[in-house]
Amino acid sequence: MPTPLAFHWSGGKDSAHALGRLLHDDRYDVRCLVTTVHASRQESTVHGIPVALLQAQADAIGLPLRVVELAGPGLDGYAEVMQRASRELHAEGIRAVGFGDQGHSGVLQYKLDQFGPLGLEVVEPLWDLSPRECSEEFLTTGIEAVVVVVDASVLGREYLGRRLDRELVASLPRGCDPGGEFGEYHTFVTDAPFFARPVPVVPGEVEHLHRTIGTTGGSQEFSYWRLHLAVP
Repeated sequence: MPTPLAFHWSGGKDSAHALGRLLHDDRYDVRCLVTTVHASRQESTVHGIPVALLQAQADAIGLPLRVVELAGPGLDGYAEVMQRASRELHAEGIRAVGFGDQGHSGVLQYKLDQFGPLGLEVVEPLWDLSPRECSEEFLTTGIEAVVVVVDASVLGREYLGRRLDRELVASLPRGCDPGGEFGEYHTFVTDAPFFARPVPVVPGEVEHLHRTIGTTGGSQEFSYWRLHLAVP
């Protein structure tokens, strides 16, 4: 019997790439999507995507969306809130959780420590792919995605709203990972072979953000361009 699995969904290209692999993996039965959002803003904590658009993606995929709300800024309280949500999923029969991480992120052990004690297997379909291999494979999947966030120190705001394709990848500056796997850019998926229909979006205002993020080497300053998306 396939293992019942809940997939942690960001709405971006890596989530869709990994989910597409899992939907064709007979070892797993994907039961639902899980996403974390800021409770006050009702936007995803990863890319700032409105819940309405994440729900539209889930509806197109044909899976229920489990929204997990975080009260504070950033990922404050993430571990505690996710642990509670994961216990609920386990009680409902879920026995595995899926993610779209790659090996360079180094997050696997953290997730094994977080979900393993709850009786949940951690599944990472993209883990063994190099960033270039992952980017090349993504470009053959038929998944459609647009750029919604860029690191302002690497890319200009003109990349916002562009379709992620070979032309865009070829235009990236030297040293920029082709898949944006080091935070150079983030995307929103508008269509995929496993979508019943495309998810239309309306581009809105462009915002320039400055954030201080704690790292193992101390606090670091980051600057981003972000494209707001809305439901038509």
